[in-house]
Amino acid sequence: MTMAIEQMKYVSILGPVELFQEFVLKHIINSNVQLEPAHKTLNMPGLIPFDDDTSLDNLKKRMRILNEKFHVDVKRYDEQALEREVLSPMEPHVIESYITELEERIIEHRKRIEHLKADIQEREKIISQLMPIAGLKVDIDEMFHFAFMKFRFGYLPRENFMKQKEYLVDMDVVTVPVAEENETLWLAYFMPDSVSPVIDNVFSALGFTRVRISDKVKGTPESSIEALKGEIQVLQSRIDEEEKAFSRYLEEKKSNFDKYYQRVLYLSKVHEVKKFSSHTQGTFFLVGWIPLKDYKTFAAKLETMREIMLSSEDPDCVAKVTPPTVMKNKSIFKPFESLVTMYGLPSPTEMDPTPLLTLTYILMFGFMFGDVGQGAIIALIGLYLYKARKSALGGVMFYVGISSTIFGFVYGSVFGSEEIIQPIWISPLHGKDTINTLLYLAVGYGVLVNLVAIIANMINNTRMRRWGKLLFDKNGLAGLLFYGGLALVAGLSLLKGELLFSGLVLVVVIILPTLMIFFKEPLEHLVMKKRPIFPNEKGIFIVESFFELFETLLSFFSGTVSFARVGAFALNHAGLSLAVWTLYHMMEGIGGLFIVIIGNAITIGLEGLIVGIQCMRLEYYEIFGRFYIGEGREFKPVRVTED
Repeated sequence: MTMAIEQMKYVSILGPVELFQEFVLKHIINSNVQLEPAHKTLNMPGLIPFDDDTSLDNLKKRMRILNEKFHVDVKRYDEQALEREVLSPMEPHVIESYITELEERIIEHRKRIEHLKADIQEREKIISQLMPIAGLKVDIDEMFHFAFMKFRFGYLPRENFMKQKEYLVDMDVVTVPVAEENETLWLAYFMPDSVSPVIDNVFSALGFTRVRISDKVKGTPESSIEALKGEIQVLQSRIDEEEKAFSRYLEEKKSNFDKYYQRVLYLSKVHEVKKFSSHTQGTFFLVGWIPLKDYKTFAAKLETMREIMLSSEDPDCVAKVTPPTVMKNKSIFKPFESLVTMYGLPSPTEMDPTPLLTLTYILMFGFMFGDVGQGAIIALIGLYLYKARKSALGGVMFYVGISSTIFGFVYGSVFGSEEIIQPIWISPLHGKDTINTLLYLAVGYGVLVNLVAIIANMINNTRMRRWGKLLFDKNGLAGLLFYGGLALVAGLSLLKGELLFSGLVLVVVIILPTLMIFFKEPLEHLVMKKRPIFPNEKGIFIVESFFELFETLLSFFSGTVSFARVGAFALNHAGLSLAVWTLYHMMEGIGGLFIVIIGNAITIGLEGLIVGIQCMRLEYYEIFGRFYIGEGREFKPVRVTED
């Protein structure tokens, strides 16, 4: 297992203050350099930080909002383009005036569109008012101007009207039902002006809701509706014309906006770099990290600049700052980096656990979810997400889907059916002692993985020069002797059919590692030459050591048995598939086919998710917990293109 972490170089740069902006634009921004605060890391008299420059912050914010209209991508300029587009003289008020003009035109366009849409909504509302009485051959305008009559239009619950219909007959009111919608009755009623307050109160008690028809309506309802629809078409065409005119305007302005936007972003990034920089009266200072693979090119460029001085150090020689982490892995491992970073980034002295996680995760998922058809579907969905959507989760799904497909051939399972193909090895729910075989194999796999994790922890402790933990920790040499020795004895005893245990085995496997773990603290002090070797409170030391020894035994046991779930989920998957196909045989026909499709969809979605979570649990708690710390920090180079 390779370290899979980029080696870094710590660089210190100094040069004339008057060249600061040009140097940062050409050699720091987008050059894969992460800066550190110079005033905190450099111990130099007279060194002061640059003043904060926020002069472009408001303009950048406004232009980012405007870019929602232009959709301009941030560009990566070469030195010539930087000279031409960013470093060329330009007064800030030119950009300010340009942006103000754009904002005013956008506001004007928005107001026009909103006004036209409001007119359309008003006409649509009037149409909705007229639709229930569209069949009336009455001039609406005349009804509003009766001298001695009042006219009302609206709706009420049909049941209420039917109950009180006879009561209304005896009143001075004429009701004209015009339409019904479910349990709602639309109607108009006419009454003398003198009794209108009384009649209105009666209808209000019946739940009548009045709909006021606009006074813009002229003629019959039908003719008014047609006229309003024509007006809506005219208004919609005006909206289309305004949108086209606005699009032409944006297209004309896009080239200048592109140029100004890039300029503001780059210069604003220079101001951000100032927060990490310091200077004396005439010299600026920058410090930071750059990957070793980029350092030679970076140094070669700076060698041609006489005014700039560059020095570098290896991470081991830098005391005040820890280097950031850049993970580098083969393409098959790349998607699984996201699972590692969820736990934590490896520090530069740690082993990158991505290859180990990839292999163990893929193997466990396939073991627990072995099916040719379901695995192929997961792989195809993952391939689409990985290639089309650039999703790391898609890459994980692709590889675990392939593993599931391979184990499907091993188990002889296709979409849950074990009758289509013959298993290469065993069928989880068929055959003598199959269940025991799967569980024993899962536990044996757990033993192997735990041993690999202990060895990985020993490698990490060697790199970190933690010799005490390397030798005496439960996940160090002591734990390897104890756990590995017991696993070896148990394995050989099962093969031979008799217990292989001797005095030498007792000493090497039981007594020696037990003493090493029990006396871990004084033995660490002895190796590291610390004083005192034994703690002053010996009683407390004995109690703590006893409980630590007990916790060690418990963790080894639980960490091993925990992997039995790998075999249990393989059996669970087979049992769920059997249930689906049993229902199919009970129903057959289209109904049975529907059961198979729905059952497989649920199995892929729900059980696939649960198996994935269980794999994560075993990775984080049982494997990572033995060797991985994950306290590294992310590499954040100065880039405009990520904005």
